[in-house]
Amino acid sequence: MKLHPLVKEILFTEEQIKERTIEVAKEIKSFYEKNEKEDQSLLVIGLLKGCIPFYQTFCMNFDFLIDMDFMVVSSYLGGTKSTGEPKINLDVNMSVKDRNILIVEDIVESGITLEFVQNYLMNKGAKSVKILTMLDKPTERKVDIKPDWTCYTIPKHFVIGYGLDYQEKLRNLPYVAVCDTDKLADWKW
Repeated sequence: MKLHPLVKEILFTEEQIKERTIEVAKEIKSFYEKNEKEDQSLLVIGLLKGCIPFYQTFCMNFDFLIDMDFMVVSSYLGGTKSTGEPKINLDVNMSVKDRNILIVEDIVESGITLEFVQNYLMNKGAKSVKILTMLDKPTERKVDIKPDWTCYTIPKHFVIGYGLDYQEKLRNLPYVAVCDTDKLADWKW
């Protein structure tokens, strides 16, 4: 496979992501079977757009009764750092009242967006709101939030691929890679 010129290093291949996601899906299934004996369905909410590849991988390997829905909550506006002011652009369509919810996210950095969404869903009457992320970057955390399940913890890198973008592009790379940020200053699409 030919690497994109903005790829400095591949962190996780598609196969590695799938294998780890299957492991985490089993952990999550076990958790809900043990703790939610009466309610054996789960509302799985993906935060668009970055979640799509990971959300699909997770849901297709999660042997549990689920409803699927999405939200668009923006705080990046095309750059490499969060603006810190989340805004709901597309709300969840299903009722969240008295539901167990699992948010599926591509990456947790500052945590500001996730804290906002978690509080928003709890205020709408959710029974519980848990968080699954493909990547966690705890060195960037600005609020006190921790994902309930994480596939990989990474250091302070700007990453692209498998849903992660630079200026809305490169989400379709079939791996997670470190972006060569030295090239971004004069990069032309």
